[in-house]
Amino acid sequence: MFAKKRIAILTLVLLACAAMLFGACAPTDPPDDSILKELVDTSSEVELLPESDYLAENEYMTINTVLSVTPTNVAVFGQLTEKAISEGIDSVRLSGGVDLVSQEQCVDGYFIIAIDLPGASRTTFAATAIKGEEEIGEPLTFSAPYDATAEGRLDGNSVSVGKNSGLYFTKYLDNYLSKSLYTASQVDTIKKTVSSTYRAYVERAKGNKVGMVYVFVPDVTTMAPEIFADKDVAEKDPDLLTRYEQIVTAISGTMANVVDMKTVLQEQLDNGVSIYDLYRRTDSHPTEYAALLMYQEVMKHIANADPDVSIRELDEYKAEKVTALGGDYVKYRDLDPELITEEITLYKPTFSYHSAVKAIKVYNDDKNGDYSLFTTINSGDQYTGGAERVVVDTDRTELPNVMIYRDECGIAASVMIADSCDVTLLGKNGDFAISLTDAGQYRDKDEGKSMMDYIVVFVSESNIANAFVAD
Repeated sequence: MFAKKRIAILTLVLLACAAMLFGACAPTDPPDDSILKELVDTSSEVELLPESDYLAENEYMTINTVLSVTPTNVAVFGQLTEKAISEGIDSVRLSGGVDLVSQEQCVDGYFIIAIDLPGASRTTFAATAIKGEEEIGEPLTFSAPYDATAEGRLDGNSVSVGKNSGLYFTKYLDNYLSKSLYTASQVDTIKKTVSSTYRAYVERAKGNKVGMVYVFVPDVTTMAPEIFADKDVAEKDPDLLTRYEQIVTAISGTMANVVDMKTVLQEQLDNGVSIYDLYRRTDSHPTEYAALLMYQEVMKHIANADPDVSIRELDEYKAEKVTALGGDYVKYRDLDPELITEEITLYKPTFSYHSAVKAIKVYNDDKNGDYSLFTTINSGDQYTGGAERVVVDTDRTELPNVMIYRDECGIAASVMIADSCDVTLLGKNGDFAISLTDAGQYRDKDEGKSMMDYIVVFVSESNIANAFVAD
C-alpha cells in the first residue's frame, strides 16, 4: 500500500512538472530536453508500476508501444480516448529528441509517429493532444529506449512510418528515389527476353490468335508520395526515371500488351477517389476496387479479340463496408493488428461465380476481421498463400483459356478473370518464369489449338526485380 501511495505521489509530481514546463512554452517551442530527462527516474518507484497494456496514459490518450526502428529511431503507437475523440482531438504532437517536434494527424482514433533519439540512451518525450492548432490538456510524458541491436528485417519486409500514421515497406522509398535502376544493357536484355518469349509463343500457336498481357501495379507511395516524410519527397529528382517506368517503357516496345495501372489509378485519383479506396491503409495489397479495375483492363484486351467474352462492371457488385484487422504492414512492424484496424470496402458479386471458381477462396478468417490476401483451394481452408498452382475449369469451351502469372497484387483480379474464362491456370505466386509447355498442355484441344489463348502477368512495382532478372 505504501509503495502504491509513493507511485501515485510520483505520478502527480511528474504531471505537475510537465504542466509547469509546457505552460511556459509557446505551442511551437521545443521543451528543454535536459529538464525532461530529469523527470523520469530509474529508481524502484518507477519499476514498481503495475503491468498494463500501455506505457503511459492520461484523459486524452494512451501510449501503447514504443518500437525501435533503428538504434536511434523509434515508432510511437498510441490511441485517443473516447473523450479525446468526442472533443475533436485530431492530432498528436511529440516533443523531444533530435526532431524536437513532430505532429501527425490521428487516423481512426490511433496515431503512429516516428521520431529520432538524441543519443545512445533512454530519452523522454512528451505527447500533447491537439485540436486544430490548440493544445488540449496536459502533456503526457513517456520514455523511449535506445536499442543498439535494432535493425531492418532480413526478409526485406521492413516497414517504415510516414506522415500521418502512414505505413509503407521501406523498399518503396528506394523505388521512389530511383535507387534501384537497371542499366541500359539490362533493360535491353529484358526487352529481348520478353520479345523472344512472345515470338516463340506465337510460333507454337500455329496460326491461332494468342496474346500476352503484362499488368504493372505501382507502389502506393508512387501514387501518393505524401505518405513519405517531407524530406524524402524533397530528395526526389523529377527528371530521373524509376525502375517501374524503365520496365513499362521497355515492355511497351515489344509485341506484348501492357497495362500501366499507374495511369489507370491516377485517373481515379484525378476524379476524386481516395488513395485508400485503391490501396489498403494498413496492408500492402490493392483494394477489391483496384482489383476490379485491374480485371477490367485485362479483359478489355481479351474481349477485343474474342466476341464471346463479356466484362463485369462495377454495378454488378454490391459494396459492403467492414472493419478489418491491421494488415501486413502492422504485423511486420510488430504492432497489434487488433488495435490498428481499418474500414475497407468489399465488392460482393450480385451474380453467382461459377462453381469451379467458388472453390478458390481469397480471404482468410473474415468472420474475425482478418482480410489478409491469399488463396485457399480446398474445403478444409488449408492456407496455401498462393503457393500452389491451380487449374480452374468452368467448362465453357466458347470462352478463351488463360494462363496467369502473378504476385500478391494480382490474386483478387485473377479470381475475377477465371470467372470470365474457360480454363485458367493460376501460376505459383511469385513465379514469373513463363512456361510455354504449360501453355500447350492447357490449350483448348476441342478447337484444335496448340497453345492457350492468353498469358497474363501481374507484377507489382516492389517485385519487378524478381519478375525481370537481368545479369
